[in-house]
Amino acid sequence: MTQQQTTNKLQGIQRYYTRTVKGEHSNNYYIEPRESCPLYVLNSDDRFVIVTFDKADNYIVVNNKRYYLSKYNSIKATDKISQRVAVLDLDELKKSKAYPFSSKFSHRYTSSFESFDELRNLVMSQYERNCIPYIKKIAQYDEKTATCSYIYEPSFSQATDPVTAA
Repeated sequence: MTQQQTTNKLQGIQRYYTRTVKGEHSNNYYIEPRESCPLYVLNSDDRFVIVTFDKADNYIVVNNKRYYLSKYNSIKATDKISQRVAVLDLDELKKSKAYPFSSKFSHRYTSSFESFDELRNLVMSQYERNCIPYIKKIAQYDEKTATCSYIYEPSFSQATDPVTAA
């Protein structure tokens, strides 16, 4: 099966993004566009965004509705900590089923947006900083304590430090 045939069978964001594993122990990775991703998709300044969400939620809130992050609309990172990060395909998210949301179920890192327009403005802001978004996970091994910790770096700079997990 050729790479083109494989890509044609993929659905949602998987057609455009992949998790590329790197490193000696395969514990480093990049969530990045596929080599087969068409240029018109890569040059879209209003489609892909990096969002945070609470590990307990697995959804984001738009217009007071829950949209669950699935393999069709997102690729997730940071599975070992409460504040998770994902690359999200806004076009695919709009196709997802929405559920009512009550703020009493909100957690510390629950991402909430007033509308899809607000979320699209975030997409465009991130695109202006570094074009198409990606996430890098780097494993750091401490020989003194024999432990491994991870640093997650989004493709754009923020006012805060990178997300770190032990």
